[in-house]
Amino acid sequence: MKLLDSILHFPTRLFLIIIGLILFVPFIGSVHLFDWDEINFAESAREMIVTGNYRMVQINFEPFYEKPPFFIWLQVFSMKYFGINEFAARLPNAICGIATLMTVSSIGRKLYNGRFGAYWALLFACSILPQLYFKSGIIDPVFNYLIFSGIYFLFRISMPDEFESYKTRRKTRRFYLMVSAGAVGLAILTKGPVALGLVILTITAFMIWNRGKLSLGTKDFIAWTLIIVAIITAWLSFEVRANGLKFLDEFVAYQIRLFSTPDSGHGGPFYYHFLVLLIGCFPASILAIAGLRKDSSDDYRQRAFKRWMIVLLVVVLVVFSVVKTKIIHYSSLAYFPLTFLGAYYIEKVYTNRLKFSWWVIAPITLIGGLLAAAAILLPIIGANPDIIPAALLKDPMAKSSLGASVIWKRYDIWIGCVLAAGLALMLITHFMGRIRMPFIALLLGTCIFTNAVYIHFVPRIERYSQGAMIDFIKQKRIEKKRIDPMGFKSYAHLFYGKQSAAVRKEPFHYIITKEQKLAEVNTWVYAHEVGRKNGFVFLECY
Repeated sequence: MKLLDSILHFPTRLFLIIIGLILFVPFIGSVHLFDWDEINFAESAREMIVTGNYRMVQINFEPFYEKPPFFIWLQVFSMKYFGINEFAARLPNAICGIATLMTVSSIGRKLYNGRFGAYWALLFACSILPQLYFKSGIIDPVFNYLIFSGIYFLFRISMPDEFESYKTRRKTRRFYLMVSAGAVGLAILTKGPVALGLVILTITAFMIWNRGKLSLGTKDFIAWTLIIVAIITAWLSFEVRANGLKFLDEFVAYQIRLFSTPDSGHGGPFYYHFLVLLIGCFPASILAIAGLRKDSSDDYRQRAFKRWMIVLLVVVLVVFSVVKTKIIHYSSLAYFPLTFLGAYYIEKVYTNRLKFSWWVIAPITLIGGLLAAAAILLPIIGANPDIIPAALLKDPMAKSSLGASVIWKRYDIWIGCVLAAGLALMLITHFMGRIRMPFIALLLGTCIFTNAVYIHFVPRIERYSQGAMIDFIKQKRIEKKRIDPMGFKSYAHLFYGKQSAAVRKEPFHYIITKEQKLAEVNTWVYAHEVGRKNGFVFLECY
């Protein structure tokens, strides 16, 4: 099989840029932003542009204490060039995806070889959730990239080049220290102090595993900390000056609430993130489990980096399993170690250090088969929603949403068939004794499957979940009247209604609620119904 050889002989950076542009950019503006997170951050960016206040994160034209501003600034920059729309809101993550592919490929090439770097980048690009997240407008892709960068340069500090002169090594060490601290500082400005906590826990766990050995002296650690503190202080000084200590109190209270309570109803069992990563990060997750095995042929730098990655994976799983708030993207930092370990396993199979065993093939086939079956059944069920058992539709909103006008085409079962074909080709080529082809078939099948799901299925799913509400908001925004949700949380009325600060000060005009909340809302406001659709009820106040 010459495909991978051709890739490696092609200018790698250009190849990865092309792959990233093909996978992450097209169609990212073709579907509405999703409540809550995507619309929340995009609305904050819109309000920065509308008010001209780029210092403070706002939502509903009031201070928003939950998130720092760095990612919002990236969206503002994008919206300045491409307009206030879905494409601009998601573009920063698409660019982050390209940077991620180039970064992991470069690291893999330095630690192992170009083949390893290619596998790592391709696993990142082709696994399901990693690819989908680079098409989203949430904070986590940028946040994860910054944390990983901070940890990687700490690793570089701990593994000095023995062939460098003392003077050059010291200069290089200082540069890595500044880059690491700068990345962690920006990560804190992206999502908050959880960034520093994750890095410190990773350093501590690595030192325990490495018997206290880490080439990061006290002076280095102090300098690293001071750079981070300087970045945080520069931001906090402006916020505290503008909003007083109330800002700090609210910000800290929110961080504590995330850890101690299932915030906004996002709870889940302890094993939640284990399951999310196992299925969502397919196929990298299964390959990563196999990649945990030791190989005595690794040199000391390779062993050390693998330890850093295993430690990072464990820290992410433990921390976010303990955190009471369970949201699918909280554990997305684990994509870096999972894809690394998956690439590590593929490399060892290629060099005959490990075998592509049945205990790896079987779960890949099982999970992939279930995903393929679900994708085959979805168009069939979508075209015939009456076949869904009533017992599965206990939520009134879910039952009403199935009445949405969504056209499903039966031939869209090809999406699931592509994944099934990739799995079949993987098995066939494995039986034929091929080494590379099974992995290429698996990655290519998953990549096409994931991209097709985003293009064909996600817009239809969005129509069920929030389409009717957003249609109503966009229809009424020309009236420039206040629109509010009641009985549920949403930011859609702000972003898609293009609500201004002046309109937000006016009395309620239009109310959006859900059918099961209508009786309760009628006790709060005097309004008459002007329509209902797919579980949403639209009211106009007297």
